Amino acid sequence: MHARWILPVLLTLAAQRLLGLPGLPAWAADPLLPAVWIVAAALRSRERPWPLAALLIGLALDIVQEPVVGPGGIAWSAAALALNGLAGVVADRSAKAWAGFGATAGALVTLVHHLAVLPLGLGSSLSAAQVLRTAVFTGAWCGLVGLVFALDLPQRWRTLRARRLR
Repeated sequence: MHARWILPVLLTLAAQRLLGLPGLPAWAADPLLPAVWIVAAALRSRERPWPLAALLIGLALDIVQEPVVGPGGIAWSAAALALNGLAGVVADRSAKAWAGFGATAGALVTLVHHLAVLPLGLGSSLSAAQVLRTAVFTGAWCGLVGLVFALDLPQRWRTLRARRLR
């Protein structure tokens, strides 16, 4: 992971933690905000060291949110590997692709994390509605980020300023 990504990743981890605070609706913690980093790595990166970065993101989430460190790293690494493999097959890089990859990442992280904590005796009941809700909210979040990238607002701003200076 490049050093310039550390602060934004830490900010999304903090925002994810804030979404899980008591007093907020239970569904507020369903979107996996850090999923945007593994989706971006799969769709925008030419190099593939991101499963290690996903492992670090998962372990950081475990330290902040879970009673045991490890299952999150397994889940996030599995999702990163799956998305990297899927990105090699899918040529689309639009906001719809970002949303689809985000939904896939959300479902994979939720399912693999649940399977990883079962042997530890920490598994809770997992419903299809919860997996679907996480996939939809995470897909919507990643789709929004993909839309921002597709709009390329900084380039549009520079073009507008250049026109005004002439």
